[in-house]
Amino acid sequence: MSSINKIRLNAFWLLDSLYGGLLKKDLDDIEKRFRITSFSTLQQKNEPILKKLLDTAVNSTEFYSAFKSYKTLKDFPVVDKLIIKNNFENINIVPTNSSNLLEVSSSGSTGTPFKVYQTKRKARRNKADVIFFATNAGYTIGDQLLFIRLWLKKYRKPILFKKLINIVEIDIEDDLTEDKLSVLIKKTQKDKQPKCFIGFPSGFEKICKYLNKIKSSPLDCNVKSIIATSESLSDEVHDKMEYYFKTPVVSRYSNEENGILAQQMIKDKAYTINWASYYIEILGINNDKPVKPKEFGRIVVTDLYNIGTPLIRYDTGDLGKFCNHENDKIPKFEIITGRKSDSLYNTKGKILSPFFVSGLLTKFPEINQFQIIQHTKKGYTFKINIDSKFKRENELVSCYKYYLGEDAKITINYVDEIPLLSSGKRRIIINLFKEKD
Repeated sequence: MSSINKIRLNAFWLLDSLYGGLLKKDLDDIEKRFRITSFSTLQQKNEPILKKLLDTAVNSTEFYSAFKSYKTLKDFPVVDKLIIKNNFENINIVPTNSSNLLEVSSSGSTGTPFKVYQTKRKARRNKADVIFFATNAGYTIGDQLLFIRLWLKKYRKPILFKKLINIVEIDIEDDLTEDKLSVLIKKTQKDKQPKCFIGFPSGFEKICKYLNKIKSSPLDCNVKSIIATSESLSDEVHDKMEYYFKTPVVSRYSNEENGILAQQMIKDKAYTINWASYYIEILGINNDKPVKPKEFGRIVVTDLYNIGTPLIRYDTGDLGKFCNHENDKIPKFEIITGRKSDSLYNTKGKILSPFFVSGLLTKFPEINQFQIIQHTKKGYTFKINIDSKFKRENELVSCYKYYLGEDAKITINYVDEIPLLSSGKRRIIINLFKEKD
């Protein structure tokens, strides 16, 4: 660690100590909970925090007052963005004009525009979660943070603050052109301080395509960690980032309204769930019953630390599958995918892993961009962006029919560009058929 980064690290914890060391206490608590190996023991540790949340909700809100006689969490209703929006004033615990609240909002680019209030206590817990999971990916406070996302004005930080926390804002639309990538790569090679990439996989994809184009060898940039957020990371981009920057790549599952829900650990493809700060269920796609082991279902989250806008049995809109839950082991996510409108179904109505889409694409490196739209039970459109005439169209269709079904009706549309969403993300799968459910 460089001397200036060591100063940043020491200053960070000194500042926390001046405020009572509360962040360090949260971080120590999280680390202790992750050392527990029994799921039942972990839930017993979390039980008083969960009970405090539920008791506060039923005694302090009109929305939850009908559940004062609850016995367990399962007695509470499952809620989603729309329910919370429609009952917003009756669901908040702390008055919305309280100085103890922070407003958190999501753009709604892939769903319903949404906001919640978080208490300062919840915000501190989120910071501790970020430090814990980033550290487990190889990051150290003080390392340069190369953050790739759509940097809307509301997200941008003051210059002095960026200097203090050593963050470089890289806009996914404006800063990843070939000319700017050339400058960025040269700069990261010249600057030998430790670095961490974090951000959208579509940004990582642009970096890899540029390095492929210039036939780059692996780079000496002192990159210590790479964390992919907000989108599915294809195997190809994962492997290329590891090749070029010589460090492991992990994916993180998080959202604006909660925080970090899960993250891969180095050399583990499963997602370690943040049981220290949340209770998570996987319920049926069309009902509120727990799914059977190894089945896909809706990811439903209870946020243990937000006593602002309580998110109790909150349907995130995402789908997932548990693994590692036998013999009192602590469950992990085997697979996480998007909401119904981001999930693909075969012609028999079975949900498919999103990773088969990106996995098959590795056989067709000539394709620049790809998107599947499901219109009906058996009707699909493939949007393809490619530089020249695609000579392997029949092979592509055949590969995907193996998973979708031989009776799949596939239309190919060639496009000049598959645009990013207003959030800076790109949807690889759009399911118009399931959006109607």
